[in-house]
Amino acid sequence: MSEKAPTIDQREIQRLVLEYQYLRQLLDTITQQIRLLNANRAELIKTKETLEAIKSTRKDTEALVPIGTGVHLYVTLHNVESVLVEIGHRYLMECDINKAEEYINKRIQEVDETLKKLQRDGANVSKRLSEITPLLQRYLGGQGSQNVQ
Repeated sequence: MSEKAPTIDQREIQRLVLEYQYLRQLLDTITQQIRLLNANRAELIKTKETLEAIKSTRKDTEALVPIGTGVHLYVTLHNVESVLVEIGHRYLMECDINKAEEYINKRIQEVDETLKKLQRDGANVSKRLSEITPLLQRYLGGQGSQNVQ
């Protein structure tokens, strides 16, 4: 005997459609946040590498410093023991290279923790979407099921 799928009422189908739409939007947002955090992490890693390079640089060494959008400036490094670290919007703190590295390492760790959480959240949302999708395809049949993927 063939087994029939249990029927659900129209309200439940509408609820599933709304949940599906919400979860798709949420997954898109999570994906965008992950992309932004990965870019931020790459910038932090580059900063960390630059700080490490400065530690082995002698005073009065010439260097190229990026000032934005592919533009670099020739500079002479007069102080290689300390740097200015942005600690808030338009707030700078002078600290030695080692303290700056600690600060950057802490920020990398915070970004990594946030990335892990977002990846877990994204996996949970994807799992729920994979549960809802076949139900909607089954109950919507031909009407609009092409929108459920």
